[in-house]
Amino acid sequence: MNATRQTAVLSGLVGLLMITALFAPAVSAQPDPPDQPDQPTADDDRTYRIVQGDQTFEVRPIQGEVPVEEFYDYRYPYQSREDPSWGRSFSSEGTTDLQEDRTSILMLYEGPDGVSLVAIHDKYYEDRENGTAGSSVSFELTGLPDDGEWAVIDDDYDWRNETVEKDDIHQLGEDHQAGAAGTDGEPPEGVDARLSWVWTNGRTDGMAYRGLGSEDVSVTIDPAFNEDSYHRYGDDRRPDEDPDDPEEGAEYNGTIDDWQVISATEDGEDIRRSWFDSLEEEVTIEPVSESEQLTASLSGPEQATVDQNATFSANATGDIETYEWSIDGTPADSADGSTLTHAFEEAGTATVNVTATTAAEQSATASTTVEVAENETTGTQATEDGTPGFGIGAALAALGGVLLLAARQRGS
Repeated sequence: MNATRQTAVLSGLVGLLMITALFAPAVSAQPDPPDQPDQPTADDDRTYRIVQGDQTFEVRPIQGEVPVEEFYDYRYPYQSREDPSWGRSFSSEGTTDLQEDRTSILMLYEGPDGVSLVAIHDKYYEDRENGTAGSSVSFELTGLPDDGEWAVIDDDYDWRNETVEKDDIHQLGEDHQAGAAGTDGEPPEGVDARLSWVWTNGRTDGMAYRGLGSEDVSVTIDPAFNEDSYHRYGDDRRPDEDPDDPEEGAEYNGTIDDWQVISATEDGEDIRRSWFDSLEEEVTIEPVSESEQLTASLSGPEQATVDQNATFSANATGDIETYEWSIDGTPADSADGSTLTHAFEEAGTATVNVTATTAAEQSATASTTVEVAENETTGTQATEDGTPGFGIGAALAALGGVLLLAARQRGS
C-alpha cells in the first residue's frame, strides 16, 4: 500500500474515532437505577402505646445510662448527706427540664435496670415563691406487673423516719409493695395501687414503677385531678387523725390544667409532647408487639452527579399517612409521597432521610448517604442523558498519533 492510500485510510480511521468520541457514550458515570426497597424489619427498640378514648400515642422510652432513681432524683431531707439542704425540695430535681407549671407528665424511662413508668406533677422551683400553687392528684393503677417494683414514690419519706407528718396517701396491694417504704392500707377492690398526692407551691409529686419490659404488660391509670382527687389538702376526705390546717390550703389547692405524654424521638436526641383530651378518662399503657411496630426502609443510589436526577424510594409497614423527606436536614419536595426525585446542587456527601407517619402518630425514619460527584464538562462531552463520551481531548491525541504514523510511513 503506497503512502497516499495509507494516509487516506488512517484519516478515515481518525474521522471515525472523532465521531465515536463525540457521540458514542462511554461507561455511564450515572448511578444504576435504584433497587426495589428492602422490606423493613422490626427494630430492636420497643415502643409503647398509650391510649385514652379515641386517642392513641406511640411512645418511645427516654433512654438513660443511670437507674430511674437517678433519673427522677427525688430529694427529701431524711437522707444521709453532708449538705442538709440537699433534700429539702421534696421533689424530682432530675426532670426539671421536662416539667411544666400546672401540668402532669407521663412517660417511660429505660435505664440499665429496665423500663419504668414515670409520672410527675407540676414544676419544681428552687425558690418556692416563683412557683405556682400546688394541687392534688390521685391515680388508681391496675395491671402492674407482679415482678415490678416501686423505684420512687414521691413522697413516702415518713416511713423512713420517726415523724408522723404525711401529706400523701399510698395504698398498695399485697402483691405490689416491692420497693415501697410502707403502705397506708389496702387500695379499692380490683385496684393494685392507689396513690394520692398533695403538694405545695413550687414543688412536685410523682412516682416511678419499674418492670414494664415484658410484652404482655398492660397498665391502666384511672386519674382524679384537683377537686376530684381522693384527698385534698385540709378537707374532710383526708383520713388523717389530725387534718392539716385548712388556712394553709391556698398553697396546696391550685390546679393541674394539662396532662401530657412525653416520648423520645426516634433518634433519641429530643422529646415529643402530646396532650390528653381529658383529665378524667382512664389511660392504658402497653407495649407494641414486634409484628405491630412501624418500620421504614429507604433505597436509592449510593452515587450521584451534580444536576442529574437521582431517585429514592421508601417503604414502611402499616397504614402510612405521610412521608416527609429531607436532604442534609433541609425539607425536600417529592412528586410521590413514597418516592423522591432530586438533583443535587453541590458535590460531596449528602444524607437523605425519610420519616413515615401513621394517623396514630406512629413514625419511623430511614436514611442513606450519597456521594455526589461534580458534573465535569471540561475535557468531557456530555450526552443528552448526562453520559460522557471519550472527549475531544482524547480524539485530538488520537489524531496526532495517526498523523505522526502517516508521516513516518511517507518517510519510509
